[in-house]
Amino acid sequence: MVTKRRLSIRYLWIDTFCIFQDKDDLSDWTREAALMNLVYENAYCNLSATGAVESTDGLFFNRRHYLLQDLELNLVCPRASRDTASTRYAISDVHYWDNELNQLPLHYRGWVLQERLLAPRVLHFCPNQLVWECAELDAAEAYPDGLPAILASKGKTKFKSLDPLTDGKRQRYAGARDSDSRFFAHELWHDIVGTYTKCALTNPGDKLVALSGIAKRMRAIIKDEYVVGMWRRYLASELLWYVSDHSKRDFLPTNRPVHYRAPSFSWTSVDGSINPGRLSDYSNLCSIEDIRIDYATEDTTGLVKGGYLIIKGTLKRLHLRSARKPGTYLMNINGRDIGNGMKTWLDVCKPDFNAENEARELFLVPIRGPLDGHSSWAPPALGGIVLQHQEDGVFSRLGIWSTDKAEEIEFVQAHHDNEGSLPCLAYNSQDRTHTIKII
Repeated sequence: MVTKRRLSIRYLWIDTFCIFQDKDDLSDWTREAALMNLVYENAYCNLSATGAVESTDGLFFNRRHYLLQDLELNLVCPRASRDTASTRYAISDVHYWDNELNQLPLHYRGWVLQERLLAPRVLHFCPNQLVWECAELDAAEAYPDGLPAILASKGKTKFKSLDPLTDGKRQRYAGARDSDSRFFAHELWHDIVGTYTKCALTNPGDKLVALSGIAKRMRAIIKDEYVVGMWRRYLASELLWYVSDHSKRDFLPTNRPVHYRAPSFSWTSVDGSINPGRLSDYSNLCSIEDIRIDYATEDTTGLVKGGYLIIKGTLKRLHLRSARKPGTYLMNINGRDIGNGMKTWLDVCKPDFNAENEARELFLVPIRGPLDGHSSWAPPALGGIVLQHQEDGVFSRLGIWSTDKAEEIEFVQAHHDNEGSLPCLAYNSQDRTHTIKII
């Protein structure tokens, strides 16, 4: 209230006061959570207790004000010059923005990302100083006119550049061939996913809801269909997401939640740090035939009760054996042992797959092939997903695989005997493809 009055702001919105959070009837929370994007987008300024560890810590801290000043000293380099006059230098922390802002406790909470990204202005109350973020300026009490160029080039500054309305093109990597401007926003979404999945949620069931405000903003910009954390246009390539670190921020291994949250083909079904992969609609070896998502409410960016994906591609029978290094596996495809060129990234690590191998339940599907003639920006590689057969052509995802070895690429892409007998919804004998469902 003190800060609000000092800023001459009439209205204050606090989620814990304005939303019923702990009642058995979650109708109020469900309704209000779907409107959070409007709250933050239309706010004048978001006041963030960024340095607080607990909700009772408040905004104000006993500050170490001496840390706000750069250390200055005089240096003399007599060997470099005959001139013995000293030169005055300022010593700054090159990780200043990370240490003063990005790595503070609040920014490891999943719900906070949409507050920070959607609000037009954010005033951070940090342990040592006030920090300001908006689309035009990153500033702090130590640098009220903006960060010096050397500091702005280090760490994750210009966080608002994650907003495609502000600075989308900056994210596009050199050599990308897609000329559609909406590609920029899809690339930004991958940055958002990478940032979001490094955060923690008190309730794992909030995974989709805590991101829904940003998804609504993005959907209005790119005019695409949102598919539980991914987008329809590049969905085939987005299936190649993977867990980039099997240790979460609490140092527990990655896992899928006990209670259903999302289909296994979506990264939102896993708790862990996610690398969304590389966007492309070139060299895809599978096609998306159908998508069905059963939403828990009318909000198509929020909670889901079920869903599946039907794809058309080529099934290969797979055996996985644990290698010497924990979390790594040796692959046998269609009865042939594959060398060290084939790598796997499983969504959840397991000690072994003996039971699945015995039941002949494991399969792989190539998703994307080598990009011929474009090795200058993408190495020649073949990649796909690892699946476990459930029943009658229905599969669940276990992870992804990739190889850049020419002989392995050739073997996996070759057709083999008895492929028509593999479990699937339909088999096309002309192009030798399988239609399957992934839940």
